[in-house]
Amino acid sequence: MILDTLDNWRLYGAQSAWARAFGFLVSLDPTVEPGEYAIEGRDIYATVFDCTTKALLDTTLEAHRIYADIHAPISGPEVHARFLSAGLQEREPYEAGRDVVLYHHPDRFTALFTLAPGSFTLYLPHEAHLSQGKVDPRPQPLRKVVVKIRAELLRS
Repeated sequence: MILDTLDNWRLYGAQSAWARAFGFLVSLDPTVEPGEYAIEGRDIYATVFDCTTKALLDTTLEAHRIYADIHAPISGPEVHARFLSAGLQEREPYEAGRDVVLYHHPDRFTALFTLAPGSFTLYLPHEAHLSQGKVDPRPQPLRKVVVKIRAELLRS
């Protein structure tokens, strides 16, 4: 996992896939419409969507096998949590078509943090994660982008 500001993206990864993904993120207009955006076909693509923040126990805990995720809120903050997928109890088995396995929330949350506009986090395939957690007692609207990068493109 990497957690930092978009201004510091050049400190990580020298692969061209990294530069293409962050080239998209740093040039993203905050008024971007929800939808899927091809950056490099299905190797690197972004999904912009609107949602409402929620209680942590109502969020989805997931991990991937093929893609790494870069999460970046566009409007409003959200709470994230990160876990190693080893040792978590599967709620739904891996679905190859969506590249996702869902887990039950563990008894204790670790690595909780708030992601705000101008920041990002990268999750690698072995890292289970949740997002869209509410920062305030009341749910808030959130627009965010998730960039999917085929993880093999990030290896040297």
